[in-house]
Amino acid sequence: MAQDEKDKKTIQYSTSSSGNELLQCFAGILLLGAGLYILSTRIVVHSSWYMWRIGSFDVSSGAVTIPLIIGIIWCVVDSKSIIAKILTTLSAIFIVISIILSVRLNFIGTSMFLYVVIFGMIAVGSGLIIKTLFKKRD
Repeated sequence: MAQDEKDKKTIQYSTSSSGNELLQCFAGILLLGAGLYILSTRIVVHSSWYMWRIGSFDVSSGAVTIPLIIGIIWCVVDSKSIIAKILTTLSAIFIVISIILSVRLNFIGTSMFLYVVIFGMIAVGSGLIIKTLFKKRD
């Protein structure tokens, strides 16, 4: 009889433990999401037109589309050309990189309390998620 009661307590404990882990993971997701949302409302994104400097020669960021246009025309004229496909692919990658590099993020001034709350929520939420995901299972 004593062994049956011990087994019931073990089963109840493991059930409540898994429910607790689920609750912790859900709370972590909510805290992380809320912290990242508040952080994203405090950041202003700017994009600017700029010049690439290659040695002493300045190239505007709009000029990176010229190799793409040439590569597309070349692909239409000779669809089997490997060089045209490489030129078009590299030009498209270069355009995406130049767009990403032209973006500036500015953090809006905020109170120290809000700063601590934002990064505290992100840290606690991340910690809870990591704790539940990497916990050793029996």
